[in-house]
Amino acid sequence: MESVYVIGDVHGCYDTLCALIEELPDKWDSNIIFVGDLIDRGFKSCEVVDLVIERNYKCVLGNHEELMLRYYKKLEGSDVHWLIHGGYETLESYTRNGGLEKIETHLNWFLTLPHYLEIPLYDDLGQSLFVTHGFGLPYYESKDAKGMLWNRLKKDDYIIDRNYGVFNVFGHDVQESAFLTNRFAAIDTGCIYYNKLDNAALSAIEFPSKRIFKKEYCG
Repeated sequence: MESVYVIGDVHGCYDTLCALIEELPDKWDSNIIFVGDLIDRGFKSCEVVDLVIERNYKCVLGNHEELMLRYYKKLEGSDVHWLIHGGYETLESYTRNGGLEKIETHLNWFLTLPHYLEIPLYDDLGQSLFVTHGFGLPYYESKDAKGMLWNRLKKDDYIIDRNYGVFNVFGHDVQESAFLTNRFAAIDTGCIYYNKLDNAALSAIEFPSKRIFKKEYCG
């Protein structure tokens, strides 16, 4: 199997995403997987989702997609968080790009997204690729959906050395730069926080080599 490129939380940063893909070895023909949170906070959420759907790239569900689904009553749960966590910007992008009809199309696509993907591609430790939105390694055996979606790194996790047989790549938890151990990689490098973080960038990890690609925010 060819190398896989897992891309961190895009959050509507369409131009930065396009620029990052252009830097991958096979550019738009790369085998790309997204960790979710395609939407919210940035100005071009609709465009990002359109791109992922049109190019048939793989993606797992992010917590922001789940919040939007709750807001539109596609999933059970509180809907009070979405608008104040980037939903307003997302609605503006849909207003420019097809309105309610496009929203409905994208919501239905969100409903098809898995909480994890396990890819039979192996690193030098014999670990297969395990992609989640939140830090999913502690939930690998239970496959707890909420845990894989919302869990963040804790200090004790930095030295986790249990071999689950998988290498977990995830986003959700903003890092100054992509954070790698023998068992996992946290690749959300806070692209959307370009006005707050000095090193804000969109990052991707090549698997199984674990080479990091990143692009500073450009829109």
